[in-house]
Amino acid sequence: MFVMDAVTQRAIKKYPHLAADIAQSYNHKQVQCKEWLCDNLEFINHFKFKRIYVAGSWYGNILVPKLKNIFPGIQIKLHDIDEDTVFIAKNIFFKDDESVKAEVVDSRDYLYKYLVINTSCEHMAPLKVRPGTCVALQSNNYREIEEHTNCIDSSAELAEQYKVKEIYYEGELAFDKYTRYMVIGRV
Repeated sequence: MFVMDAVTQRAIKKYPHLAADIAQSYNHKQVQCKEWLCDNLEFINHFKFKRIYVAGSWYGNILVPKLKNIFPGIQIKLHDIDEDTVFIAKNIFFKDDESVKAEVVDSRDYLYKYLVINTSCEHMAPLKVRPGTCVALQSNNYREIEEHTNCIDSSAELAEQYKVKEIYYEGELAFDKYTRYMVIGRV
């Protein structure tokens, strides 16, 4: 059973027009995919990253606490183009957390380094990533959603889009209407 924490209750109370969107961020598939990512990120936690970027971060409410457990003390930057989600992340979910910075950034215009995580690759063209950067990428083949402009059909295709040279993990999760693919590696 899901029990909504006080911070999420505050976000919904303050932004009732976003209640459904905030609630959607706790959808069991969202949580399962973030857990899958973090379970496999633990294999690269021996790398010493200066910072983690989360492109298309949404609220960060599910992923960030898990990242902080794997990489304690690391700086996490959340990038999203949606001003409301960034405002909520910055002023509610991570208000007093100096290690998390949420910014309104179009991820397609940013040049990433260190470790970049993008769990919404289906929503955008491949990001610009400096050679040597670690990437953790998720996408899907769910083409029935209009906002899904960059769907793929395999983890190999996702790795190819990002020109991943070293693959540390690749896999897929099958759901009723689509398959989610993941690649963790270095470009």
